[in-house]
Amino acid sequence: MPRRAFGRLARPVATAILVCPAIGTAFAFAYAPVAEAPEAPEQLELHATIGPMRPTTGAKSALPDRLKPTVNKPEAVEEGIEEDPHSVEQEAIPVPPEGRASIGDVVWGDETLPPEVARTRTALLDAARTGDVEALRPIFSGQDLPPVVSSTVPVDDPVDFLKTQSGDPEGREILAILTEILETGHVFIEGDGTYVWPYFAEVPLEELKPPHFVELYRILTAIDVEEMERQGRYTFFRVGITKTGRLRYFTAGDVE
Repeated sequence: MPRRAFGRLARPVATAILVCPAIGTAFAFAYAPVAEAPEAPEQLELHATIGPMRPTTGAKSALPDRLKPTVNKPEAVEEGIEEDPHSVEQEAIPVPPEGRASIGDVVWGDETLPPEVARTRTALLDAARTGDVEALRPIFSGQDLPPVVSSTVPVDDPVDFLKTQSGDPEGREILAILTEILETGHVFIEGDGTYVWPYFAEVPLEELKPPHFVELYRILTAIDVEEMERQGRYTFFRVGITKTGRLRYFTAGDVE
């Protein structure tokens, strides 16, 4: 090939050689994956009412609200601070009422009872020992006023209600409880003219001596006694007979 022709051919080839790398580079950049920039973390909007909590200073009570005594809360609460419900001291158990009798007032047997009271006590014992809860009905219906058998709910038929309170369907357990209670000592409450069995219902438990606890264990289990000592009062069944011989109540819990 003539030298001049070679020279003309060389120039386009050289130009192509120089241009191709540039095109390849541009092509590579065009198809290279582009890394996405990380998004900024989402800014969470906090509730404006949430603030630092007060430190707990009082004992936490496990009692439900309905059993907790009413307490006076501070009138003003610092703005922006949520009140801690446990920061107010609360008593778990209310203070028991003062006993209306002392251990020295307890009397056993019926020798010192007024005749009307002694007759009612004997009639109740005789009815209970039959094992038939219906034997109580003539005693209840023979009174001007029926006895109180519940301190929490109204009762239409005292005998039927007592039967439902028994651990057995025939009502014999409640009769056994009545017998055990009337065989304990009693106290006379001058304020309402009532003879009360057992005396534990009116005498503070802290006054009881070992022989008295033996009598208490005839009625209650050790677990029941422990719970009543924790509460500071007797809460089981009791019997009240007025000095005229009327059965005022045979029920569990306090009676006004």
